Amino acid sequence: MEKSLSPRKVHGQAGFTLVETMIAILVLTIGLFSVAALMSSTLNMGAHARYMSTAALLGSEKLEDLSRLPNSDAALAPGVYNDTVQISSNNGNIVETSSAGGVTTLYTQTPGGNITVTPNGAMPAATPDTLTFNRQWTIVNNTPVNKVRQITVLVTLTNRSLKPPVTFQTSMVHP
Repeated sequence: MEKSLSPRKVHGQAGFTLVETMIAILVLTIGLFSVAALMSSTLNMGAHARYMSTAALLGSEKLEDLSRLPNSDAALAPGVYNDTVQISSNNGNIVETSSAGGVTTLYTQTPGGNITVTPNGAMPAATPDTLTFNRQWTIVNNTPVNKVRQITVLVTLTNRSLKPPVTFQTSMVHP
């Protein structure tokens, strides 16, 4: 009887078959695609939260500005008002335009806290890092009670296509 010179074992071999390897690769691929989708969603929600926080800050800022005004101020007259705010992370400037009575005023705030007021100014050209928010505030007299003004501010991010879109609304009552 001849003896085989091959070191392979005929029975009880250990290892993976081609089918088992292909199934393992398939499972790994599905897992990696799931992780990639989760990371994409996390980045999108992080950006959404950052923009929502900025919108809340801009809405609160407008309410604070209006709450400091005396009741006789023309800026508290009933109506709907709008302005645009640009924020650039490149140079840190916050640029805000406000229009009243056909006159546009440009406010530029630098990171150092200096504010420059430019009557009849135009918004600077937007750069790729510029965020543009529209603010609309509505002032209604005698709401919710007599001799009280209700002020509602709606802030909307205009130059991003996030889902859901970034909007923030806040209200206050001015005696």
